[in-house]
Amino acid sequence: MKFARHVLNVERLDGLSDFYCGVLGMGSFGTAEKPLFGFDPDQCLLEFRAGAEGVYVAEVNDFYWKIGITLRDLDAAVAFLRGRGLAVPDPRQFRDIGYMSKLVDPNGFAIELLQQGFEGNSRAAGEGHPIGGQAILAHITLRVTDLAAARSFCEETLGLRLISVQPVEPFGFCLYFYCWSDEDLPNQDLRAVENREWLWRRPYTLLELQHLESDGAKVRRTGPTAPGFGGIAIGGGGTDATDLRYLSPKDLQVLR
Repeated sequence: MKFARHVLNVERLDGLSDFYCGVLGMGSFGTAEKPLFGFDPDQCLLEFRAGAEGVYVAEVNDFYWKIGITLRDLDAAVAFLRGRGLAVPDPRQFRDIGYMSKLVDPNGFAIELLQQGFEGNSRAAGEGHPIGGQAILAHITLRVTDLAAARSFCEETLGLRLISVQPVEPFGFCLYFYCWSDEDLPNQDLRAVENREWLWRRPYTLLELQHLESDGAKVRRTGPTAPGFGGIAIGGGGTDATDLRYLSPKDLQVLR
Protein backbone atom coordinates (compact mmCIF):
# COMPACT_ATOMS: atom_id res chain seq x y z
CA MET A 1 0.00 0.00 0.00
CA LYS A 2 1.22 3.51 -0.80
CA PHE A 3 0.07 7.02 -1.59
CA ALA A 4 -0.47 6.76 -5.35
CA ARG A 5 -2.19 10.02 -6.34
CA HIS A 6 -2.32 13.54 -4.97
CA VAL A 7 -5.29 15.36 -6.50
CA LEU A 8 -5.39 19.11 -7.08
CA ASN A 9 -8.36 21.00 -8.52
CA VAL A 10 -7.57 23.84 -10.91
CA GLU A 11 -9.53 26.18 -13.11
CA ARG A 12 -7.69 25.20 -16.31
CA LEU A 13 -5.12 22.60 -17.29
CA ASP A 14 -3.04 24.72 -19.67
CA GLY A 15 0.55 25.39 -18.67
CA LEU A 16 0.83 22.49 -16.23
CA SER A 17 3.12 20.40 -18.43
CA ASP A 18 5.46 23.33 -19.05
CA PHE A 19 6.03 23.70 -15.33
CA TYR A 20 5.89 20.17 -13.96
CA CYS A 21 7.69 18.50 -16.86
CA GLY A 22 9.78 21.33 -18.29
CA VAL A 23 10.83 23.01 -15.05
CA LEU A 24 10.64 20.26 -12.42
CA GLY A 25 11.55 17.41 -14.75
CA MET A 26 8.59 15.17 -13.95
CA GLY A 27 7.33 12.61 -16.41
CA SER A 28 3.88 12.84 -17.96
CA PHE A 29 1.83 9.68 -17.40
CA GLY A 30 -1.68 10.83 -18.25
CA THR A 31 -3.43 12.64 -21.07
CA ALA A 32 -4.11 16.27 -21.93
CA GLU A 33 -7.58 15.89 -20.42
CA LYS A 34 -6.43 13.90 -17.37
CA PRO A 35 -2.84 14.94 -16.63
CA LEU A 36 -0.67 12.90 -14.30
CA PHE A 37 2.84 14.05 -13.44
CA GLY A 38 5.51 12.46 -11.31
CA PHE A 39 9.19 11.67 -10.93
CA ASP A 40 8.58 7.92 -11.15
CA PRO A 41 5.38 6.12 -12.25
CA ASP A 42 5.71 3.75 -9.28
CA GLN A 43 5.73 6.66 -6.83
CA CYS A 44 2.99 9.15 -6.01
CA LEU A 45 1.70 11.07 -9.03
CA LEU A 46 0.10 14.50 -9.16
CA GLU A 47 -3.38 14.33 -10.66
CA PHE A 48 -4.94 17.60 -11.84
CA ARG A 49 -8.66 18.09 -12.41
CA ALA A 50 -10.06 21.05 -14.31
CA GLY A 51 -13.28 22.94 -13.67
CA ALA A 52 -12.63 24.59 -10.33
CA GLU A 53 -14.34 27.93 -9.87
CA GLY A 54 -11.67 30.61 -9.70
CA VAL A 55 -7.99 30.80 -8.85
CA TYR A 56 -6.42 29.12 -5.84
CA VAL A 57 -5.35 31.46 -3.05
CA ALA A 58 -3.53 29.81 -0.15
CA GLU A 59 -4.26 30.73 3.47
CA VAL A 60 -1.95 30.00 6.42
CA ASN A 61 -4.62 27.85 8.12
CA ASP A 62 -5.73 25.86 5.06
CA PHE A 63 -6.37 22.16 5.67
CA TYR A 64 -4.05 21.47 2.72
CA TRP A 65 -0.62 23.05 2.91
CA LYS A 66 1.91 21.73 0.35
CA ILE A 67 3.80 18.95 -1.30
CA GLY A 68 7.42 18.35 -0.34
CA ILE A 69 10.09 17.44 -2.87
CA THR A 70 13.34 16.07 -1.50
CA LEU A 71 16.60 16.55 -3.40
CA ARG A 72 20.16 15.31 -3.18
CA ASP A 73 21.64 18.76 -3.86
CA LEU A 74 19.30 21.63 -3.03
CA ASP A 75 21.78 24.39 -3.95
CA ALA A 76 22.15 22.98 -7.47
CA ALA A 77 18.36 22.74 -7.81
CA VAL A 78 17.85 26.33 -6.66
CA ALA A 79 20.51 27.57 -9.10
CA PHE A 80 18.74 25.77 -11.95
CA LEU A 81 15.32 27.16 -10.99
CA ARG A 82 16.65 30.69 -10.75
CA GLY A 83 18.19 30.22 -14.16
CA ARG A 84 14.69 29.50 -15.43
CA GLY A 85 13.53 32.83 -14.00
CA LEU A 86 11.75 31.52 -10.90
CA ALA A 87 11.89 33.37 -7.59
CA VAL A 88 13.30 30.87 -5.10
CA PRO A 89 14.52 31.96 -1.63
CA ASP A 90 18.04 31.16 -0.47
CA PRO A 91 18.11 27.69 1.13
CA ARG A 92 18.47 27.64 4.91
CA GLN A 93 18.78 25.07 7.64
CA PHE A 94 15.48 25.24 9.52
CA ARG A 95 16.29 24.20 13.09
CA ASP A 96 16.90 20.44 13.31
CA ILE A 97 14.30 19.68 10.63
CA GLY A 98 16.17 20.15 7.35
CA TYR A 99 17.91 22.31 4.78
CA MET A 100 15.12 23.81 2.69
CA SER A 101 13.71 26.38 0.34
CA LYS A 102 10.31 26.78 -1.31
CA LEU A 103 8.59 27.36 -4.60
CA VAL A 104 5.10 28.22 -5.82
CA ASP A 105 3.69 26.66 -8.98
CA PRO A 106 1.78 28.73 -11.60
CA ASN A 107 -1.54 27.92 -9.88
CA GLY A 108 -0.37 29.12 -6.47
CA PHE A 109 0.30 25.70 -4.91
CA ALA A 110 3.17 25.62 -2.43
CA ILE A 111 6.11 23.28 -2.98
CA GLU A 112 8.71 22.71 -0.28
CA LEU A 113 12.21 21.89 -1.52
CA LEU A 114 14.08 19.85 1.09
CA GLN A 115 17.59 18.49 0.83
CA GLN A 116 17.93 14.82 1.71
CA GLY A 117 20.85 15.76 3.95
CA PHE A 118 21.22 18.67 6.34
CA GLU A 119 23.10 21.83 5.33
CA GLY A 120 26.57 20.94 4.10
CA ASN A 121 25.58 17.31 3.52
CA SER A 122 24.57 17.27 -0.14
CA ARG A 123 25.12 14.42 -2.58
CA ALA A 124 25.76 14.39 -6.33
CA ALA A 125 22.57 15.34 -8.13
CA GLY A 126 22.86 12.50 -10.62
CA GLU A 127 22.26 12.37 -14.34
CA GLY A 128 19.33 13.66 -16.34
CA HIS A 129 17.16 16.65 -15.57
CA PRO A 130 18.66 18.96 -12.88
CA ILE A 131 15.52 18.54 -10.73
CA GLY A 132 13.84 15.37 -11.95
CA GLY A 133 17.10 13.44 -11.98
CA GLN A 134 17.54 13.82 -8.23
CA ALA A 135 14.06 14.31 -6.75
CA ILE A 136 11.38 12.40 -4.82
CA LEU A 137 7.82 13.58 -4.32
CA ALA A 138 8.22 12.91 -0.64
CA HIS A 139 5.44 14.61 1.35
CA ILE A 140 1.78 15.54 1.20
CA THR A 141 1.15 17.96 4.06
CA LEU A 142 -2.21 18.51 5.77
CA ARG A 143 -2.98 20.65 8.82
CA VAL A 144 -4.93 19.33 11.81
CA THR A 145 -5.97 20.58 15.25
CA ASP A 146 -7.52 17.41 16.74
CA LEU A 147 -4.48 15.18 17.06
CA ALA A 148 -6.33 12.30 18.71
CA ALA A 149 -8.88 12.09 15.89
CA ALA A 150 -6.15 12.40 13.25
CA ARG A 151 -4.01 9.67 14.79
CA SER A 152 -6.99 7.35 15.16
CA PHE A 153 -7.93 7.79 11.51
CA CYS A 154 -4.38 7.36 10.21
CA GLU A 155 -3.37 4.45 12.43
CA GLU A 156 -6.61 2.54 12.99
CA THR A 157 -8.67 3.29 9.88
CA LEU A 158 -5.92 3.47 7.25
CA GLY A 159 -3.37 1.25 8.99
CA LEU A 160 -0.59 3.80 8.61
CA ARG A 161 2.54 3.69 10.72
CA LEU A 162 3.79 6.76 12.57
CA ILE A 163 7.46 6.98 11.60
CA SER A 164 8.64 10.38 12.86
CA VAL A 165 7.53 13.09 15.31
CA GLN A 166 9.19 16.50 14.98
CA PRO A 167 8.24 19.17 17.55
CA VAL A 168 8.68 22.81 16.53
CA GLU A 169 7.62 24.46 19.79
CA PRO A 170 8.61 28.08 19.05
CA PHE A 171 6.30 28.05 16.03
CA GLY A 172 3.36 26.39 17.76
CA PHE A 173 3.19 23.15 15.83
CA CYS A 174 4.46 19.58 15.70
CA LEU A 175 4.98 17.43 12.60
CA TYR A 176 3.84 13.80 12.35
CA PHE A 177 4.95 11.62 9.44
CA TYR A 178 3.04 8.51 8.34
CA CYS A 179 3.63 5.69 5.85
CA TRP A 180 2.92 1.99 5.33
CA SER A 181 6.58 0.93 5.29
CA ASP A 182 7.84 -1.52 7.91
CA GLU A 183 11.48 -0.46 7.52
CA ASP A 184 13.57 -0.32 10.69
CA LEU A 185 14.37 3.19 11.89
CA PRO A 186 18.00 4.12 12.56
CA ASN A 187 16.85 5.10 16.06
CA GLN A 188 13.60 3.70 17.49
CA ASP A 189 12.89 7.01 19.22
CA LEU A 190 10.41 8.70 16.85
CA ARG A 191 11.68 12.12 17.93
CA ALA A 192 15.36 11.34 17.28
CA VAL A 193 17.02 13.95 15.10
CA GLU A 194 19.38 11.32 13.68
CA ASN A 195 16.42 9.74 11.85
CA ARG A 196 15.62 12.80 9.81
CA GLU A 197 18.17 12.67 7.01
CA TRP A 198 17.28 8.98 6.63
CA LEU A 199 13.61 9.98 6.50
CA TRP A 200 14.14 12.54 3.73
CA ARG A 201 15.74 9.83 1.57
CA ARG A 202 12.81 7.42 1.62
CA PRO A 203 11.80 6.55 -1.98
CA TYR A 204 8.07 6.83 -1.30
CA THR A 205 5.59 9.53 -0.31
CA LEU A 206 4.84 10.25 3.33
CA LEU A 207 1.72 11.84 4.76
CA GLU A 208 2.83 14.77 6.90
CA LEU A 209 0.40 16.18 9.46
CA GLN A 210 1.14 19.62 10.84
CA HIS A 211 -0.61 19.67 14.21
CA LEU A 212 -1.48 23.28 15.13
CA GLU A 213 -1.10 23.35 18.89
CA SER A 214 -2.31 26.83 19.85
CA ASP A 215 -5.66 27.19 21.63
CA GLY A 216 -8.49 28.03 19.27
CA ALA A 217 -6.58 27.04 16.14
CA LYS A 218 -8.83 26.06 13.24
CA VAL A 219 -8.20 24.78 9.74
CA ARG A 220 -9.98 26.27 6.74
CA ARG A 221 -11.73 23.92 4.35
CA THR A 222 -13.00 24.75 0.90
CA GLY A 223 -16.04 23.50 -1.00
CA PRO A 224 -16.04 20.77 -3.67
CA THR A 225 -15.96 23.22 -6.59
CA ALA A 226 -13.22 25.43 -5.15
CA PRO A 227 -9.66 25.31 -6.47
CA GLY A 228 -7.17 23.52 -4.27
CA PHE A 229 -6.89 20.17 -2.56
CA GLY A 230 -8.92 17.44 -4.24
CA GLY A 231 -7.97 14.41 -2.17
CA ILE A 232 -5.55 11.48 -2.12
CA ALA A 233 -5.64 8.05 -3.74
CA ILE A 234 -4.09 5.04 -2.05
CA GLY A 235 -3.25 1.68 -3.55
CA GLY A 236 -0.44 -0.13 -5.30
CA GLY A 237 0.92 2.81 -7.24
CA GLY A 238 1.85 2.94 -10.91
CA THR A 239 -0.28 4.28 -13.74
CA ASP A 240 -3.00 1.61 -13.39
CA ALA A 241 -5.84 3.21 -11.45
CA THR A 242 -8.07 0.13 -11.19
CA ASP A 243 -6.97 -0.74 -7.65
CA LEU A 244 -6.91 2.80 -6.27
CA ARG A 245 -9.09 4.02 -3.43
CA TYR A 246 -9.75 7.75 -3.63
CA LEU A 247 -10.17 9.68 -0.42
CA SER A 248 -11.93 12.97 -1.13
CA PRO A 249 -11.72 16.01 1.16
CA LYS A 250 -15.12 14.94 2.49
CA ASP A 251 -13.72 11.47 3.30
CA LEU A 252 -10.91 13.19 5.20
CA GLN A 253 -13.17 15.44 7.30
CA VAL A 254 -12.21 13.45 10.41
CA LEU A 255 -8.82 15.15 10.03
CA ARG A 256 -9.81 18.44 11.61
